[in-house]
Amino acid sequence: MIHRILPEKIKYDGSQIGPLWAFTLGIKGDSMVIFHGPMDVTLDNMKDLEDKKAGKTIQGDDLIHIIVERFDSPASMRLAYYMQRLLMVCIMDVLMRQGIQTTRFGDDLFIDEGKLTVSIATAGVTSEKIHCGINITTEGTPAEVRTASLEELGITDWRPLAREIAETYVNEIEDIEGDIVKTRSL
Repeated sequence: MIHRILPEKIKYDGSQIGPLWAFTLGIKGDSMVIFHGPMDVTLDNMKDLEDKKAGKTIQGDDLIHIIVERFDSPASMRLAYYMQRLLMVCIMDVLMRQGIQTTRFGDDLFIDEGKLTVSIATAGVTSEKIHCGINITTEGTPAEVRTASLEELGITDWRPLAREIAETYVNEIEDIEGDIVKTRSL
C-alpha cells in the first residue's frame, strides 16, 4: 500500500472518497493519502444516509484527512468497514504512544466526551474507500456536537502524527497480507 502526505491545504468536500481520487494525483493502486484542511461535506457527496436524511452538517475549519482506497474484486462494503475500524484502532495506538487516551465508540474516537474524529467507509465497483478526519481545531465544527481537537492536546504540527498513523496502518495491512500468503487454507 502506497502512502503519501500532501503538503498543501485541501478542502475535503466528500468528493475525495469517490473512486480513483488518488489516481488523479498520480497514485496507482492501494493507497493512503493524507492532507489537512477545512471540511464541508456537500449533501451530494454525503455517504451516510442517516446523516443526509437528518440534514446534518459535517464541517470543520481544519482537520487531518485520511483517504484510504483498496482495490478488490469484487469490492466489499463489509471489508471497507472492517478496514475502517482497523484504521481507528491504529490511530488510537499512535495517540496512546504519545500519552493521549482516547475512547472508541464504533468508528469514532473521543477525548473525554469530545468527538475527535469523523469517519465513513464505502465500497464501489472495484475498491473500498475510507475517509477519516481528525480535528486539528474545534473551530467551525457543528455547534450541536461536542468536539475535541489536536490543538487542545498540545499537538501543533499535524505532519509527524500523520506520518506515524500512515506507517502504523500500512504496516498492519502488510502484516495481514503476509499472514494470508503463509497460511494454508482448510
